[in-house]
Amino acid sequence: MLPAMSPGEQDRTVLPRRCPTCGEHFPLDYKVCPRHAVELIGVDSQTDDPYIGSMLAETYRIEAVIGDGGMGRVYEAKHARLPGRTVAVKILHRVLASDAEVVSRFRREAEIAGAIEHPNVVQVHDVDQTIDGTPFIVCERLVGEDLGQHLDRVGRIGVRETVHILRQAAAVLTVAHSRGVIHRDLKPTNLFLVGDPAHPTVKLIDFGIAKLHDPKASQTQTGMIMGTPAYMAPEQARGSKVDGRADLYALGAIAYRCVTGRPPFDIDDAAAALHAVLTSEPPRPRAIFRELPEAFEMVLQRAMAREPSQRYADLEEFDAALAGFEAPPTEVAVALRASQSLAARSATDIDELSAVARRARPEIAAYSGIAAALLIGGLADVLALIFSASSLAGGLAVAAAFGVAATPGYLYVRYLQREVWSNSPRAVAWARSLAAMVSAGGMVYAASFLCLRLLDLSLGSGDGPGGWGRIPPWVLALGAAVAVWRLRQQARSPREAALLSVSVF
Repeated sequence: MLPAMSPGEQDRTVLPRRCPTCGEHFPLDYKVCPRHAVELIGVDSQTDDPYIGSMLAETYRIEAVIGDGGMGRVYEAKHARLPGRTVAVKILHRVLASDAEVVSRFRREAEIAGAIEHPNVVQVHDVDQTIDGTPFIVCERLVGEDLGQHLDRVGRIGVRETVHILRQAAAVLTVAHSRGVIHRDLKPTNLFLVGDPAHPTVKLIDFGIAKLHDPKASQTQTGMIMGTPAYMAPEQARGSKVDGRADLYALGAIAYRCVTGRPPFDIDDAAAALHAVLTSEPPRPRAIFRELPEAFEMVLQRAMAREPSQRYADLEEFDAALAGFEAPPTEVAVALRASQSLAARSATDIDELSAVARRARPEIAAYSGIAAALLIGGLADVLALIFSASSLAGGLAVAAAFGVAATPGYLYVRYLQREVWSNSPRAVAWARSLAAMVSAGGMVYAASFLCLRLLDLSLGSGDGPGGWGRIPPWVLALGAAVAVWRLRQQARSPREAALLSVSVF
């Protein structure tokens, strides 16, 4: 639903060309109707419209066009028996009225919005049809601008304002999800801002492609791709079944747009945007806006994790992670401690979370260097035994060890660049895993080497393990590191989960 638009947005969205054969409207850059191959004519939306001045259902007098959507045109109307009441009327495009699936989806939009009783949902007053059978929806007339218009005008907004908007959207979506409704097309233009511009009330609009999360529902099928690519979750872009975590991803993408001033995937071509959503990560938010707090970046990137299982479990958990950012800075720690969520109780304050994010990348570099030194040293030790017949055994072993490790090392660095470095939650998780692996490997190596040394002192010559006796500590250390890695992939420690569940997966 598009219940209200400013004059500037009206000029941008009302389609100014019309096909004289089918009556369908098109953008200004269209010259001919793609369906009937006839030249399009220019229109004045206020005069060349059959509904202007008409009475619908003997109740609503259409007065002006206020916007066009993908499914219908939106008008301002007066109630015939209550002259002081102004409403918005969305009439399905006539060219679509013969499509039973589209009509069903149009009516379902009204049913879903009308069934969700929440102050942050646009109110639906009536559903009916025109004399020629075209369905229309009557809803409250909102005065203000949508978030997309607001961002187009100001560029970007601050974290506190972003969180204020997102928490309202999360609240109404939580109610929708509890009733089995997945919105599936969240974007800035579907969050309408009314009231005080400094502290706006959010109205969620347009349930045009909302889906009932019911295995028996037949309104949508697996394989259908519907939504806006720039804000679409990867599983939705694949045409897979979606749940509430797809809406959670979209809220994260909206937050990205708010705080950076650009969409996560700023690509005009829809197919290219879908490909980017499926195969790549958006640029790191702090690479676009350096002053963005690391802690908020962590929350945002976890919400936008490509795998649903790596996002917040639900919108309530996401809301708990956002709660501390809306309070003034002096109240942040108090807000976090006062919250009853595990995530908020576990993090002492946002400054600690930011510190964790700042340390992650230096820790990755340090632990990767230590691991590389240990691996190359062990490999060189083995190769030195193989080349022992040569007088250049030591030099050959070191050179060979570096040569063998060069390709895996390059691939590892490339992987870090593509998958880890630009994602703060993933960087923190990777740093923790590297720390555990290097620590485990180092301790096992030291313990096994000392055990062999003790055996040699007790039963051998006392000169220390020589030859192939130096190899077992390296093998055991490598085995310990691999075992720790596998264990960490299966489950995180309760302490780590408690400390970092605000933003780390």
